[in-house]
Amino acid sequence: MELYQSLVAVEPATLIVTICNLFLQMYIVKKFFLSKVLAILDKRREETDQEIVQAKNAKAEAMAIKATYEENMKQAKAQANEILTHAQKTATARSEEIIGQAQAQAAQLKEKASAEIAQEKKKALNEAKDEISGIAVAIAEKVVERQLNEADQEKLVSQFIENLGGAL
Repeated sequence: MELYQSLVAVEPATLIVTICNLFLQMYIVKKFFLSKVLAILDKRREETDQEIVQAKNAKAEAMAIKATYEENMKQAKAQANEILTHAQKTATARSEEIIGQAQAQAAQLKEKASAEIAQEKKKALNEAKDEISGIAVAIAEKVVERQLNEADQEKLVSQFIENLGGAL
């Protein structure tokens, strides 16, 4: 039991030796190691400060790049909108031009068709006149039973055509 009691008991001589030992260790650490430890701590502090400054600089640079990027994006959007507007105007103008050409072509086709119809109508009338005049001459020859001279034939054909033209 005494063994355990000596470990727990406070003895003044042991206490004084322990305190002197502590001061001696502190003096030795201060004399030989404190400057080196402080130098290492100062060096680490400087490195940390440099890293912080570099991080701030990198952040500022990143913000500047971001601002430039955002400005470029705004300009790109503006250019895209301008190109789109120009393309729409061009497409509208082109479609109007195509519609105009199509209308002009349709008008030409209609005019050409009308001219062809009129020409065919004249041709049909002339053919009908020729056939009718031939029939009229044949009928007139049978009715009169004689050969008409050319002047009488012209007169009969003209009268018949006039009567026919009034009926149409």
